[in-house]
Amino acid sequence: MTWFSLGRSEGFPTQYDPHHTPVTVDVLEAGFICAFLILVVCFFISLPSPRLKNNAYLFIRISVSLLIGLFIMLSNFGQEWEVGHILTKTPYRVGTGHEINASIGIKIGLRSVNVTLKSDHEAGSPLENEIINYNERFEWTWDQGRFGFGPYAGHLQQQFREAQYKGLPLPILWIVDYFVIDGEGFRYGRFYRTAGWYTHILIWTAFPCWLLANILFRSVIRYGAFYLGICGGLMILGNIIWSSIRNPNPLVIPFENAIITTKLGFSYWLTLVTGIVCVILSIVILICEAKYDTAVSIFFGIDPLTCFDEYVLTQKELEVLRKKDGGKDNMMSLSEMGASTSTADTQPVEPSVTQTVYLKRKSTIHIGKAVPKIRRILPPKDDEQPLYGNMETIREYESRQDRSVLS
Repeated sequence: MTWFSLGRSEGFPTQYDPHHTPVTVDVLEAGFICAFLILVVCFFISLPSPRLKNNAYLFIRISVSLLIGLFIMLSNFGQEWEVGHILTKTPYRVGTGHEINASIGIKIGLRSVNVTLKSDHEAGSPLENEIINYNERFEWTWDQGRFGFGPYAGHLQQQFREAQYKGLPLPILWIVDYFVIDGEGFRYGRFYRTAGWYTHILIWTAFPCWLLANILFRSVIRYGAFYLGICGGLMILGNIIWSSIRNPNPLVIPFENAIITTKLGFSYWLTLVTGIVCVILSIVILICEAKYDTAVSIFFGIDPLTCFDEYVLTQKELEVLRKKDGGKDNMMSLSEMGASTSTADTQPVEPSVTQTVYLKRKSTIHIGKAVPKIRRILPPKDDEQPLYGNMETIREYESRQDRSVLS
């Protein structure tokens, strides 16, 4: 018997029976959180440097920006926009006649409804050796489909019929049946699907706005603040759309000892809080950028002078601009110049006119330069060749200079 034939019969590869385990975590949400942690760790590893103040600013910017991006994705793909949970006694399967004391939960997201069923072992019961731990998801993305359960029916209806063939427990089928029926006053599935459709579009639109805000914070800061505010406004609008369209009648599913009713869940409140925080941050950045533009530029790692354009204006032109702006002076005076004598100017200037150089705040997008590092000025080297000395000292000095140049 060789090493690779151990535990095998007739030379075939080893085959094991399927080991069914209940779902314990949302894999998609866990993937987003892991991606966020990987990015955070990579940024923080490259963060340490002697410039402690800039490191603190960079730490705040990276942490807040990545958290907003993570919350947007969790809001979009989260399964807890509405939740409900009860403990009740209920029939287990068709044809068995046995009842169980079960914990039943329902979670409604933008794309699907998730139903959980758990029950402990009861000594002496015919179901004593059976593990009752179900976590089933039924999706409705995104077509309503035709009436019935045929090939042209909706995705939710087809999954419901498949669950019936599989023989899922009665409590799960009973809950999903409320979303499958599309007629008379039972249109819960249609309303939740429509609300999820419009809400997920708004949240997906907020995601590129967040990306643009991060890019524009490196050029024109107030444009980045505008897009951050738009991102927050879209998320708040998504909450409003969900609350308005989701269902005109409250979802009520009766059982023997309790009734399932839904309430707004974690994903809904996460979306709302993230949107409000984005709007508040954009307003704060706009106010600080208008009053403390230099400090804000340093906080975002931009040279403050790159936020201004240089203009040479006469006093007459300056007065015209002030009247046009309603008497406000949005420019920074640098110095006064005499009359220009250059012949390259297309418009001649009178010799008696005094010109002034002004810095005006930019209104176009340019890639901002980082704040230059402070360099230590070293004292100049004494490279003078000794005037007095023998030939050996002169040759030694020249060879030392050549070695320093080659190095």
